[in-house]
Amino acid sequence: MKKPSKRGRIFFSFADPVGFSGQKAATELVINGLSARGWVCRRLPLPVLRDSGRKQRVILYAVGLLVSWVRALRLTLARGSWLYVNLGQTRFSFIRDAVPLLLGRAGLGRNRVLIVLHGSLFMRWARDSYETRAFTFLLRNAGKVAVLGDSQKARLVDLGIPESRVEIVVNSCDIDALTPEMVRAKHDKVHDANRPVRFLFLGSLIDTKGYPEFLEAVRRLAAWGGPAVDAVVCGRYAPSLFADRLRDPESVEKWIEERIAAINRSARVRARWVRGARGEEKAALFHDADVFVLPTRYAVEAQPVALLEAMASGCAIVTSRAGEITTILDDESAILLEPVSADSVEAALQTLSLSPGRRLRLATAANRRYSERYKPERHLDRWESILSGPKAGRAGQS
Repeated sequence: MKKPSKRGRIFFSFADPVGFSGQKAATELVINGLSARGWVCRRLPLPVLRDSGRKQRVILYAVGLLVSWVRALRLTLARGSWLYVNLGQTRFSFIRDAVPLLLGRAGLGRNRVLIVLHGSLFMRWARDSYETRAFTFLLRNAGKVAVLGDSQKARLVDLGIPESRVEIVVNSCDIDALTPEMVRAKHDKVHDANRPVRFLFLGSLIDTKGYPEFLEAVRRLAAWGGPAVDAVVCGRYAPSLFADRLRDPESVEKWIEERIAAINRSARVRARWVRGARGEEKAALFHDADVFVLPTRYAVEAQPVALLEAMASGCAIVTSRAGEITTILDDESAILLEPVSADSVEAALQTLSLSPGRRLRLATAANRRYSERYKPERHLDRWESILSGPKAGRAGQS
C-alpha cells in the first residue's frame, strides 16, 4: 500500500488530564485524522492538576509541567511547522498554555499559530476583567482562532479580534454514522411488543447538564400508562463551579441511586447507571438508544460532542438551546427545550414514547444533518483549508 505523502508538520498543545476530556478527544480526532492524510502530527500534552489539596500531587504536577514546557522549546527550531493550541479558559490555564503558545509565536511566526477554543467561559467575562485582558493578549499571538459557532465569533470580534482571523470549525465525532436505511431499521425494532422505548443520557454528571431532570422525568413516566421504558444514565461525577446543588461525588451517587431505586419499583419502567463508557461500549449505548436526552442548562455550555454522536447514531434528540447547540441542531432535527425543567423533559419523553413516527422523523433529520455537514471527513477538510491559508513566515507578523 502506497504511503501518503507528507503534507506538513503540526505540533498540538493541549491539556491532558487523567480520564476523559471532551477537549482532548476533539484534539485527538484532528491528530488522528490529519495523520491519516499525511500530516506529521506531534503531541505536546500539558498535565492537569485535579486535586490541589495534596502537596505531593502539586509537586509532581509542577515537575510534569516544567518537563512539558522544556519539550515545547523545540518550537523555537521548528520553522515551517504549525502550532495548534487548545487554549484553556481559566487563570491558571492561561499561564500553562502561554508558554508553548509564545514559544510557537517566536519560532514559527504568528501566521503559523492556531488557537482553538472548545469552552465558552469567555462569553461571560466582563470586557475590563483580568480574564478578558489576558485572554485577548494570548489570542493576538495567533494567526487564526477557531470557535464553534456564530455567537462565539461575534464575541471575539466584539473584543477586538479581527474578523478575518476568526474561523468557525464545528465539532465532529469518531462514531461511525448510520445510513438512512440503518436508522429506519433501528426505529422499526420498537414495533416489537417486547422491546421497550430506550432513553439515554450520556455526559459528565454535573447537575446543570440535566441528568436530574432526566431521571425525574423518567420516574414520572412510571405513573402513567404507556409503553415500557428502559432508561440509562451514563457518566461520572465531574467537579464544576457551575453545579447547582449536587457538588460532591458522594451526594451525586446517593441521589442517582435513590432515584433509580424509585424508578425500578415500577413494573413497566426500568433505569440503570453506567459509570462511564468509551470506545465500543459507548458506541453500543448510542446505537441501542431510541432517544438521546441532554437537557443542559450548563452556564458555560459549548457544543457537546455527545449530541453529534447521537446524531450519527440515529437517535431522536431532546436537548436545549444552550451554548452553540443551535449551530448543529434545529427544531426540525431535535426537540429543543425552552425552558429546561423536569416538566418540559417529561412532556418531551411522553410525546416521543407515544409517537414512533415522530422519533423516526427527528432521528432521520438529525442523522442526515450530521452526514451532510459534520462528519469527520468534512471536519478535517475544514482544518486543511485553514492550514492551506497564508504561508508567511516571520515577515509582517507584529
